[in-house]
Amino acid sequence: MLEVRAGRVAMVRDFLATVTPDVLAAPCENPHDPTRPETVRSCLHVILNEEWEHLRYAVRDLDAIGAERAG
Repeated sequence: MLEVRAGRVAMVRDFLATVTPDVLAAPCENPHDPTRPETVRSCLHVILNEEWEHLRYAVRDLDAIGAERAG
């Protein structure tokens, strides 16, 4: 699982290294609601927000585990 995730992170990192404003503004299909237009930028925001939220929960859980072990 970690290998797959590392590959996905690398894909996003490589994309960000070369992306242009025109690419970010390009339209793309919303898989949940085809009638609602999306842009590459909005899709990227979803990916980055999800990553941030997962990190927040992981840190919170690690802090809780550390507190249990210390207490």
